[in-house]
Amino acid sequence: MRRETRIGWVLLVAVAIGLFTPAAGVAQTDLAKALVGTWRGELVARVKRGSEATTALALRITSVKQENGRWIAEGRFGPNPVKIDIDTSGAKPSLRWTGAAGAKYDLNLLDERNLVGTATLTTEQAHRDRTVKLEKQQ
Repeated sequence: MRRETRIGWVLLVAVAIGLFTPAAGVAQTDLAKALVGTWRGELVARVKRGSEATTALALRITSVKQENGRWIAEGRFGPNPVKIDIDTSGAKPSLRWTGAAGAKYDLNLLDERNLVGTATLTTEQAHRDRTVKLEKQQ
């Protein structure tokens, strides 16, 4: 009887700790702190062999939240509203969204100030990856 009582108490304490641990809130705060803000940088495209063209980019993330078990950020990419999927399964968060022109962006949070990845534009003629580098502004 005593053993059953101890097991019951252990289970009760484990459940109480699980219910009152703010893990999701802490994770959301950390993601929001890392991502919310203005990010500026460029998309680099090869025009000819040995020649590159750059396009200025601006991403403003205004909120980070969890919806149905997935992390979502909202903001603006250039002048357009954007909803960003955040994948936290890797060592660093990955951000994915589709731009107004149809390019698919896939960026990784390299460190607290840098997002690096690719923009993929798929047309009938080609599938082109472009390098994207964004830096968080103060």
